[in-house]
Amino acid sequence: MILLWLSAAPGAAENAADQLTSIHSQVWQYAEVLLALGGVLVLAYVVLKVGLPRMFGLRIASGGPIQVLARYPLEPRKTLYLVKAGTQVFLMATSENQVTYLTAIAAENAAEMVELVRKEEPRAKEFRHFFNRFEKGREG
Repeated sequence: MILLWLSAAPGAAENAADQLTSIHSQVWQYAEVLLALGGVLVLAYVVLKVGLPRMFGLRIASGGPIQVLARYPLEPRKTLYLVKAGTQVFLMATSENQVTYLTAIAAENAAEMVELVRKEEPRAKEFRHFFNRFEKGREG
């Protein structure tokens, strides 16, 4: 009986070792999948931020001579813009088919308007704000 137990014990130990190795390999495979997913996400981010703008000649709008200080949507395809060109500030309107110059605004008044707009901007990040960052990069 002792001999039977001793002869059965190595097989049981091998079975337990196989199970432990199997669990270890499953955990390792899960970790590999997570690392691969992270790598794909990093690659996609780099391609969208660096590769596409360079490929298509797109530049991100910077603090150049023309800046959009404020944007106010009126209707789905009608928007008012406060645009600074050099030292002058203009109020412009856009619709689906045209851009219209409305008036020039004193720089002091424009500064006050911009401060009011910045105070009213929502603090919560929405998906459309995230998406607009990519759209702004394509416009410039």
